[in-house]
Amino acid sequence: MPGVKPVTVESRAGIQSRGLGYEPSWSSIPFESYEGMTQLQFQEANAPFLKHGGQVPLHIPPGWRRVESKMPGKHFYVQRETGTIQRMPADIFHPKEKSWMTADGKRIAEDGLNDNMPDLLALELAYGGGGKAKKAVVKPKVIPVALPEEPEKQEKPKAALLEPEPVASAPARALPVGLLFPGQGSQYVKMMAGVKDIPAVKDMLEKANNMLDFNLLDLCLKGPEPELERTKACQPAMYVAGLAAVEKLRAEKPEKVERCQAVAGLSLGEYTALTVAGVFDFETGLKVVKLRGEAMQEAAEASQQAMLSVAGLDKDTLTRLCAEACEGPNDVCQVANFLFPNGFSCAGTLAAIQRLEPKVKATEGCLQAKMLKTSGGFHTKLMQPARDKLLDALQDALPKMKPPRCDVYMNVTGKKIAAGTPPAEIWPLLADQLVNCVQWEPSILAMIQDGVSEYYECGPMKQLKAMLVSQVSNLSSTVVDTSAARTSIMSG
Repeated sequence: MPGVKPVTVESRAGIQSRGLGYEPSWSSIPFESYEGMTQLQFQEANAPFLKHGGQVPLHIPPGWRRVESKMPGKHFYVQRETGTIQRMPADIFHPKEKSWMTADGKRIAEDGLNDNMPDLLALELAYGGGGKAKKAVVKPKVIPVALPEEPEKQEKPKAALLEPEPVASAPARALPVGLLFPGQGSQYVKMMAGVKDIPAVKDMLEKANNMLDFNLLDLCLKGPEPELERTKACQPAMYVAGLAAVEKLRAEKPEKVERCQAVAGLSLGEYTALTVAGVFDFETGLKVVKLRGEAMQEAAEASQQAMLSVAGLDKDTLTRLCAEACEGPNDVCQVANFLFPNGFSCAGTLAAIQRLEPKVKATEGCLQAKMLKTSGGFHTKLMQPARDKLLDALQDALPKMKPPRCDVYMNVTGKKIAAGTPPAEIWPLLADQLVNCVQWEPSILAMIQDGVSEYYECGPMKQLKAMLVSQVSNLSSTVVDTSAARTSIMSG
């Protein structure tokens, strides 16, 4: 195929070795290496070549990872457990079946192998209707690169290549915008009053009422507050409120939503962020959030649990004090949220948290130690029963999940999941979040270092903005230039 470099595949029984005729990127890239490029420069340089490659079905089975080499347009596949490296996706040739397979797992008859190599099958799937290709001649849009001539004795492929759709113009460059989503604790009665009449929000509320066992809007507008604070009700309410705030932002500044560089959400807010990034659709996300809230409330009611907000101490000191507060084998006390520099929340069994409070207050440097209005020891091992139930729900949702359209900074690692990451790499992090410390401060620092300079808190209250301002003011200019970092609020 003109415009691309050939790749060869290993000969197998019944198959004649020959060039596949394309690289996964479907491009003739006019540079030799990505070295020295920023992320935005990389995206901009590759944009004209991505459309057709994105249409070729590519399934990477669990346990495998698709990796791009240092050479542009070169990919290979690594088996996590064994370290095996392959040049083509692992499910094109099935070693156990000893046969080439179609995308839906059916064996390919040997008499059709030479005329229907996997590259041509992929082309048919990419451009054909119902898997049947319309034969045409390719009119390349890139710089031609000649393919090596096949031996005269080898039959030419019978299937004609297909005419591609016109190459789309490069997508708009991402803006250095980060959308932030609060979690449980930012709710208040009368929230969503200012956004409930937006058509897209009305649609979400109608769908939510069909999926939940309570009227979400009535609860948000009228309360009562104790019922809104209940985990099983609060989490769906905050999920929808965050998405409603996005619709308000979209109406006023659509480019901030459509061209955002990254998203992140605090605890429950991570699900709102992933929905905005396109990983979940609204219904799938709400279904998972509903189960998450119910499972976490059930785990919280299994024993007496509590949370304590602490400011002024460093993490090592606080971790030591948590350990000292545990006197028995059933005690749990640990840092549950790393929120901003020297700002944390701790969670665990009620007795251990009650012992922690005076220890913290008596420690030099402590600015605050305050019990929180929650009955759950969230983000500790006390949530293990909830994690087990959430794992099942996430596995059920996996077939409907999609790669994110923008970068997502994850709670459990404090690191970026890049746009395009397979959902199979995302859902385990969501389950682990329930029993591990939320790394919010490291996530925000990573976003700033990656060039995000404009932030919108999408949801009720202004807690994330306050923490961000605190963090930016504590950063040294030798670490990152924060002069352009700013925040705005789109209240839900």
